[in-house]
Amino acid sequence: MNPHSTISTLQLTLQTYGALQPLAWQKINQLKQEQILKIHQSFIRKEGSIAYLANGALKEYDAQYRKSPSIINFISANQCLVTRKYNQSLYLKACMPCTIYFWDFEDLQSLYQEFKELKKIYDSLCANYDAAIAFRLFVLENSSTAQRIELFRQNFKALLPFLKKKDIANYLQLNYTHFLHINNKIP
Repeated sequence: MNPHSTISTLQLTLQTYGALQPLAWQKINQLKQEQILKIHQSFIRKEGSIAYLANGALKEYDAQYRKSPSIINFISANQCLVTRKYNQSLYLKACMPCTIYFWDFEDLQSLYQEFKELKKIYDSLCANYDAAIAFRLFVLENSSTAQRIELFRQNFKALLPFLKKKDIANYLQLNYTHFLHINNKIP
């Protein structure tokens, strides 16, 4: 993917949540850090940071209080994720090669002090991230395996070709064999 195109997409994404002065955008771009992940590599989260997945896909795991980690979210290209104190312990692994742009707490603080309007954008990014996490809880409330699978397919349609079935079963909290049995019956 063209890096310039990705940066423009990031700018448009941020502008959908609020006004963005040209000077603010320039500074956001200057403070941007980049990490490239190969498949199965992890992205280390730091409290107070914001990340933007420029391309690729990530799976978000929660290992707390579990014998084996649960996948609690899938993050696709052009999505942002915020790291607060609680979700700092949730880890991210690449489902495919990824490029991630991120800003640490200190850089964000300097941006917020200079450009007060960024608070509204930050709050919207937090709300979107929280909604993605809450979506899984909504899916799990369905007692019907077929309904869970349908909701998953609708929400993650663009990612389906890149996800392993065992990861989808993990996300849906279904036995893998049972998942395959029901999934194969759904057109």
